[in-house]
Amino acid sequence: MNIRIIKERDPLAEAFAESIASIESQVEIRKLSIVEELLQFMKREGIKRSELARRMDVPPSRITKMLSGESNLTIDTLVRAGHAVGAELVQTFIPTGSKGHWAVARTTPGDSSCIELDFPTKRIKPALAPNLEDQKPAERDAEDAA
Repeated sequence: MNIRIIKERDPLAEAFAESIASIESQVEIRKLSIVEELLQFMKREGIKRSELARRMDVPPSRITKMLSGESNLTIDTLVRAGHAVGAELVQTFIPTGSKGHWAVARTTPGDSSCIELDFPTKRIKPALAPNLEDQKPAERDAEDAA
């Protein structure tokens, strides 16, 4: 195998880097990642797609669609799928540009009661609290919401 080192700009590589940075690409990457985690749990527990469908009380076609990455994975669906495979959904936000990692501390065998998220600190400006004194109470919620 020959390896070439190219020091000039590669338009294809730049286009790829731009496309992977888009919000749409990030959504797809996250969906594929969480589907892969679910598939790993299913494999580890010996759960077939039909069994997952039965446990989630949905048609098998829904599981096929969910595991193919074609459907919009809601928090509700993910929590139910996790429960069906004996797992819990854990999610968080970390500052953009930071890399996070999960560490699970087990106090006894099989216990995962302590989950710690560690990521390099990044100075974040505190959010300004709204001035509630200037707000008037809603008289009619339905009209105010519209």
